[in-house]
Amino acid sequence: MDDESNAPTLKDIADAAGVSVASVSKVLNNRGGVGDESRRKILDHAERLGYQVRAARSLIRAGVESTVLVMPAQFYASSAFYEDVIQGVLSEASTSSLRIDVRLVSLDAEIAIGEITDILRDIRPGALVLLGMDHPVMIDRIVDSGIPAVIINGMDRTMRLSCVLPDNWSAGWLAAQRLLAAGHREIVHVTIPHRLSLRRRLEGFRVALEEAGIVFDENRHLFDLGGMGLQEPDTTPAIRQALQQGRFTDTTAFFCSTDLIAINVMQALEAGSHSVPDDFSIIGVDDIAIARHSRPPLTTMRIDRGELGRAGIQLLLERINDPEINVRRVNLGVRLVERASVAAPRKQHEC
Repeated sequence: MDDESNAPTLKDIADAAGVSVASVSKVLNNRGGVGDESRRKILDHAERLGYQVRAARSLIRAGVESTVLVMPAQFYASSAFYEDVIQGVLSEASTSSLRIDVRLVSLDAEIAIGEITDILRDIRPGALVLLGMDHPVMIDRIVDSGIPAVIINGMDRTMRLSCVLPDNWSAGWLAAQRLLAAGHREIVHVTIPHRLSLRRRLEGFRVALEEAGIVFDENRHLFDLGGMGLQEPDTTPAIRQALQQGRFTDTTAFFCSTDLIAINVMQALEAGSHSVPDDFSIIGVDDIAIARHSRPPLTTMRIDRGELGRAGIQLLLERINDPEINVRRVNLGVRLVERASVAAPRKQHEC
């Protein structure tokens, strides 16, 4: 409908979707309070009737025809964490009439830098979303291109690109606080600190120990899978071997940097005839779906992954609408989800 006087109204969309005008207004203005099914129905009818939301008009004025979402292929194919983030990105983009084109790149940073350079040169996207990647050279190339861009679940330490990520430091600090409150003092952090986000979880963990009067000692409190050249799938055999070698003789609890690592640690302990939480307590981070179904169900720090994706697109739209707006770094809160993998230390059980 080119003639603005003939453009569909909120009431037209409400009648077609069988919902209230208030619900239509909430969805088209990107507010909460409307269920997913009703939201999809409203957006479908709005598109069919030719309704153009305010964000769409802004995109047209800015000349942004498409946005490229760049992420490692390995995340897309096998990451339980990133599935919900992607859904959040796509949902928010749909609400804002932002077309997303996905481009998969290598997990290897050096290869991915070349692939991102090719994307910027050949595709010439109107905007770009970098998901789970924050290598400094990648950021340099994107900034030099001049296109609007954001990072989701990563961080530009030079503060040239806006980004949204979980408050990883607080995730580590809060997890350690929970274990300390249960009476644990011999806590081991199991991690692969190859990215800044995971190193921040380690920092929060370390500070919590030191605030409790415990001097952090890498040999005592850290099990660095990455330092051994290992990945998440290698966690179970690595922990089993360490148990056999007496590495965890005094340990009473594990704080794991991801739920997948935590579940692998559980499996290693079970194979060694150890019980969780009677012999060892465990806390993870992420709250992926299988955390609810581990044996026992995993206590974890929950990250709202859908919100990560939605917030990233909101930051991008801000940048598109106002290229001079201040760069923003948004840390989303995390929260403890209590299940059944934490108890008092075994020595207290024996008393």
